[in-house]
Order: sequence, then C-alpha cells, then structure tokens
Amino acid sequence: MKFNHRLCSLSFLAVLSIVATESLTLSQSTSKKQETGFSVKNIDTSVKPQDDFYRFANGNWLKNAVIADDNVRVDSFTEVEDQRDQKILQIMTQSSTKSSTATKGSISQQVGDLYFSGKNIKLRNKLGIAPLKSALDQINAISTSEELMAVMANHSLKGSISVFAVGVSTDFKNSQVHALYIEPVIPQEKDFYSSADYSKQREAYVNHIAKIFTLAGEKPDRAKVQAETILTMETALAESKLTPAEDNNPSLTYHKKSISQLKTETPNLNWDRYFQEIGLSGIKEVVVKQPQYMARVNKLFQEKSLNDWKTYLRWQLLNNSASFLSEDFAQEHFNFAGKVMTGAKQQKPLDQEIAEVVRSRLPHPTAQLYVTQYFSASDKAKAEKMVKEITAEFRLRLQQNPWMSAETRQKAMEKLDKIKFYVAYPEANQWRDYSSIDIKADDFVGNLFRINEWDSRQNLTKLNKPPVYEPFLGLANPTEVNAQYSPNINSIEIPAGILQAPFFDAKKDDAVNYCAIGGVIAHEITHGFDSQGRTFDADGNLKDWWTAEDAQKFEERANKLVEQYNKYEPLPNLFINGKLSLGENIADLGGINIAHSALQRSLTEAQKAEKIEGYTPSQRCFLSWGQMWKSKWRPEILRLVVIGDPHPPSEFRVTGSLVNTPEFFPAFNIKKGDAMNKDKADIITIW
Repeated sequence: MKFNHRLCSLSFLAVLSIVATESLTLSQSTSKKQETGFSVKNIDTSVKPQDDFYRFANGNWLKNAVIADDNVRVDSFTEVEDQRDQKILQIMTQSSTKSSTATKGSISQQVGDLYFSGKNIKLRNKLGIAPLKSALDQINAISTSEELMAVMANHSLKGSISVFAVGVSTDFKNSQVHALYIEPVIPQEKDFYSSADYSKQREAYVNHIAKIFTLAGEKPDRAKVQAETILTMETALAESKLTPAEDNNPSLTYHKKSISQLKTETPNLNWDRYFQEIGLSGIKEVVVKQPQYMARVNKLFQEKSLNDWKTYLRWQLLNNSASFLSEDFAQEHFNFAGKVMTGAKQQKPLDQEIAEVVRSRLPHPTAQLYVTQYFSASDKAKAEKMVKEITAEFRLRLQQNPWMSAETRQKAMEKLDKIKFYVAYPEANQWRDYSSIDIKADDFVGNLFRINEWDSRQNLTKLNKPPVYEPFLGLANPTEVNAQYSPNINSIEIPAGILQAPFFDAKKDDAVNYCAIGGVIAHEITHGFDSQGRTFDADGNLKDWWTAEDAQKFEERANKLVEQYNKYEPLPNLFINGKLSLGENIADLGGINIAHSALQRSLTEAQKAEKIEGYTPSQRCFLSWGQMWKSKWRPEILRLVVIGDPHPPSEFRVTGSLVNTPEFFPAFNIKKGDAMNKDKADIITIW
C-alpha cells in the first residue's frame, strides 16, 4: 500500500514500475518550526469531534502549517522526510569528501561521486546538452522502422522510456516464475489530454515542449510544430489507455500472449530487433498489460512518419533528462512539471535535489550508511513485535468474521499465515551490490544512464527464473517514509524511514503507537484482502479462491464503500473516485479497526479508563490516527491526486474510515444526528 498516497502503492508523477506505483518525490524544509509527531497541541477544541473529527484532531496544526515554496504539500510524511533528508544530506556531504580517496566501487565512492557530479553545476552548465550527444546521434541516424525499434529499446535500458516499457516481474498467474511484461508509458495522466479542466495546462505543455526543443538547438518555429506533433501523438495514445481505476485491476491487465501472437497483433513493430537489443532473443511469451493500447501504438507506427517518431524519441530523451542537464534545461523542466502541474513555487536547493537523486538511484548503498548512523536494532525489534501483535489480531478477526464461509475463511487464514514481513532494512546478505557500476565524479548524466542500464539488465536476467525476492527496493527502500504490500509475492515491507514519529515513537504511550505504526501495519495486511489483494492467493497467484457467495458478500460491502467515497468533494465539483481508491479505503478501514481492537486487547479494564494529557487510550488512539493523516495541499497537486492516484486526500482517509469504526462513537460521545455518526445498520464492515 503506500500510505498517504503512499502507504501502498504512494506517485503517479513518474517512474515506471511493473508491480507498483512510485512515491511522490517531496522536498525538504517544509515544517522545520512545527512540532513533529503526535501532540495534543494540534487539537482545536473549538471544533467538536462529533462535527468534524479531522479538524478537531488537527485544527491548530492546520492553522499554523505552511507549505514551503519548494513543496506542494505539508503533512506527516513531509515532516518525517524533512528530518530524514537532513540526515541524508549529511551522509552525502561526508561521502563526497571521502570519495576521491575511497576504493573504486565502494559505497562511499559511489554515493560521494554521484552526489558530487550532480552538485557540480558549473560543469553541468558548461556541458549543456553534450551529455546527450551520443543518444541524439542514435536517433538522428535512424532510417528504418527496424532501427527505430532498436533505438527505443536501447534508450529504454538507460531510463529514457518512450511509448511502452518492458520489464520482468513475478508472473501473476504462476508466482514460481518470472514473466516479461509490456505496459503503456505516456508522460501525463489520461485525463490530461482530453478533459476541459486541463486546457490551460495542455497549452502550457505545448509551449514547454517547444522551449525544451529550442534549448536543444531547434529553431523556434520548427520547435512549435514539433511540440504540436508530440501532443497529437500522446493524445492518440491516451485515448486507448485504460482509466486509472481500470489499470488498478489486475484482472484487466493480465493478457499473456505468445511472441507469434504479439507479432500478429502488432505487425508494424519489429519485436525481434527490440528483444535482440535488450538481450532477450528467443523469448516465447509476454504479458501485455493493455492490448488495446499496443494496438494503437501499432497503428501510429503506420500512420506517423519516421521523422515524427524520431521527433518523439528526441522529446522523450530530453524530457527524461532535462532536470539533470544545465540550469536552463532544469529550470524549464521545473517551470512546467513543478509550477504548472503541481503548484510548486520554486525549486529545491541544489544540494537537497541531488541528495534525493542519489538516495533514489543508489537506494541500498545510501540506506546502508543511513541505518548504520541513524537507526537502532532495538527500534527494529519493537516494530517486529508490533507486526506480530497486529497479525494476531487480524487472524482473530478472520476467525470471528460473521459473513465469510468456513471454506473461504480457511484459505484466507492460509494466506495470512504465508505473508512474508520485512521490517526496517535487509538482512546482511540481502543488500544489493552496486559496486560494478562505474560512477564518475565528472559525469552526472552518464552516471544515471549507467545505473539505469545496470538496473534494467539486472531485472531482465530474472526472466523465466524462479523468484528470489530482493526486499526493500523501489517504493519501499529502507529510507522511504512508506510501507508496501506486494500481492504477487504476498509480502509486506515496513522501511526504517517510516519507523519514526509520528508513525512510531518509543517515547509515546501504546495508544499512540498502536493507531499510528500499528494502523500502518494493519493497513498493509488488509491490502492482502482488499479489492485487488483478494484476487491473489496465498502464494501470490492471480486466482479466484473465494466461494461465489462470499465473493458476492465482499462486493456488496465494497460497493457501499465506493458509494460513500464518491460523495466526498476535495475541490469544488471534483469528487473522489470511489472505485479507483477502493483498495486504499478498504485498507484504511481495516487499518484503524484492527489497530484499535489490538490496543484494547492489550489493556486491562483499569488501563482503558486511565487518561494521559486528558484523553483515554481509545481517544488517543483515534487522535493518533487522525494526526497521522494531517495535511495541506496545493490545489494543482490535489487535483492530480484525485484524478489519478488510488490514495484519496488525507482528510477523507480519516473521516471515511472512522465513520465505519463502531468503537469510535462512544470514545467521543458521538450520537445519532451528529455529523460523524452513522446508524449501526449503515456501518460498513469488511475485515
């Protein structure tokens, strides 16, 4: 899951992943003056909890919180990321001073030199577009559609993906082997290209593309024509792409085909040349996630000229690289992607920006330095204990589930028992070794290309082999403020990055921690049984293990949750898509109910009545859940989240789950007629 439009599967702003979406990349310096973590000072007692619990729990914080100019929101995640990023920045600075004398391929050398190469803005400005010369020459030399496919494949290895991506992941219907997947790639969300709400952004997009082409040396008039061509091509691709809600349904995105079928259905694409270029000659089958999209790609290969496609490849290369080139490219990239699309007012400081690049591109080397300096084994042990307690509570709830038959319940229990938990960071023998990558102190773009190609080839070598899982990569690397459930391998990762206040605070009472990190853990477990997770069995196979009657009962409850969230309106005339956010809403509902139940089970009757800072354990539990989701957003990014992200805005993660939590009502004396009340018959209970 990525919480907060994170905890499971937390962006949608960019990096492709075969099995999960990427977290939003957020900047630092958002809340330096704010008190981090749970605090009764955040509570606004002028608001009645019966009327608006979210503003009761967070009202004072909301009055004082300020979104930094270099950010698009402020919330619990950014507060923790601020603290983490200051530590990461210190690690980068230390490593860069040691890298020149460090052993080639060592962690200090690689982390230090990658950071130094990105920070060297004088050299980046001097080089301008030169780091892309070889790749641009490849595009310019294309004379046939066969060569076009070869260059597309070659560039995809280096991280410049255009039109579609190819990668290896566990076969959704046979978890004992890896399969090759093909999935769509376009720079913006589907609605961007057709909705009237985005007319101004589309105009800005064309101007942005033209400006990037002009910076790359194209004449302005010609650049504008090319920009219009790009928009036309991307609009055509977007028309055939599934909606975000459809794309979130694994049953709609698993279409295994033989290579001969793929060639028959897309005859204009030279797959032999493509697979040869990425080192996969001789493959026999592939999973096409969206066949109708690939049919459109095939059609455009015939309809659009070779020059148009060369223009598109140049655009993708420039678009994927602009923020790593000279300042003029980076500024123009920010002007559109940051200002226009998300509402950010200024770029992050260069040192913080590059530190984030290193953290995300060399995740395990950076994390090894981080956990050594800043994370204790005792905190890991405490989190593992919480995992066991929350899992035991979920098991008990399964045993007592009133609407599930014994047959389905038994299989659900088997699935729960087979969930693999990874807490904080990898075991000593599980850290990924990046030492063979050539990281140079004077080649920032080249470094990123080499890292991307190494990662791509590591991924492709897994094809047709039994899965050997590498924990804490991607969305849940050890420094991420996040957590993740992966349905195709039935596993949960709780990174070290999220094991700090307000999510986990050893200094706070159990009530606060149970309904913060405990709620996170319960949320992730529930993902195994949400609208998507329930379609995978205990071994991670996309397989129906439900009786027809139980499946119907689940759908009836889930549909009620869809209807509930469809009524929430984060911005005027913009409503949450209850279908798109269903998995997260089910997980939130399970998260708080299971966490609170586990807390109650851990307390004696006397302890349940004891107050800390004026609140009982139950009250502090629900306050902790509410404060974990405190947030302020810029409207531009909020609109993007509502339209394309399965995680609903934070306010509704509090309200939507608590009105379906029966124990919440007596905790705050909520009665019939109160805004936060629901009649017993209307309460939605799933897990």
